[in-house]
Amino acid sequence: MLGCQDKQGKPIAMVPTLIEVHDGPQVVASVRTGRPCRATIGPIELIVGGPPIISQSGDTKWSGETSPQAGTFYSHNDDRVARAYPIGDALVAGIYDSNGVALIRVATTGPDHQRATVTSGSSAQLRTLAKVGTSIVVDSPKLTVTGTSDLVLAALLSAPEIVPEVRMLASCERVLVAMQKGS
Repeated sequence: MLGCQDKQGKPIAMVPTLIEVHDGPQVVASVRTGRPCRATIGPIELIVGGPPIISQSGDTKWSGETSPQAGTFYSHNDDRVARAYPIGDALVAGIYDSNGVALIRVATTGPDHQRATVTSGSSAQLRTLAKVGTSIVVDSPKLTVTGTSDLVLAALLSAPEIVPEVRMLASCERVLVAMQKGS
């Protein structure tokens, strides 16, 4: 018999990637990719599904309402607390408070986008991130991010200016959107 009659094997399951933010030897934040996405900062853990973004922690509900023009509005028990914009852009991102004031803006820089700059709402530079080998190094506070080459994700997950829950939601949303796009 001519032709290929072999049965295809079972699809290979995607192994979740663990992205960690290290302060010296201590892990201070992490994201486990997959559906759902799991994020931890200190003692706080969120299991995030979506898009649309949804998470429940005890009696506390976190959600995200997304539009292409405005980004994602994050809500805590139906009260809007922050907005991420743009969503899914490989080179830039911003987190804004409920009044639209930038908490942080992230932009990759350099000819090969090997660095990123994080600025405040007043455009003051807060920190820079740089790819070094298989890690990302943050200059202030001095941190190392492992498990990803996404500078914008590393900047979001390591930003002390943003409350932990919003950092986790924005980081998980970035991971989930990238998975949805197939990248």
